[in-house]
Amino acid sequence: MRRCVMFVPSVCLFLIAACETRPPTPSAPVASIDYGPYPQNFEQIVKDHFAKSLLEPASAQYRFGRPFAGYTVAGPLLGGKVQEAGYFVEIWLKAKDRTGGYLPEQRLGVLIKNGEVLMELREMELEKVKRAPASRGP
Repeated sequence: MRRCVMFVPSVCLFLIAACETRPPTPSAPVASIDYGPYPQNFEQIVKDHFAKSLLEPASAQYRFGRPFAGYTVAGPLLGGKVQEAGYFVEIWLKAKDRTGGYLPEQRLGVLIKNGEVLMELREMELEKVKRAPASRGP
């Protein structure tokens, strides 16, 4: 029994040490990813998207970053494959709550492809977005 107790931690350490620690690489060549056309009217697309969920969309205050081509990658357990690709827009949104007061400004992002919002991202998720290698857009 004592040998078994000594053996288990050794096996666990070996398995942990054998794990690959490099970040996953996308399985598809990044240069061949379809990002769609540059969203010229990205501000209106974003406002229309958030108008569906805000209490008072007309009173919302936006600050926009410049859209950039990028993609998200699945985690190592899913093979590190490219999940979504398009143009990411970083925004800072300040909107009213139920009492009529403004909530603190939030940093968010959206993924736009072919004029549609495919994904909404929180601040932590924005940090994981990979930029396209070649400069795209105007």
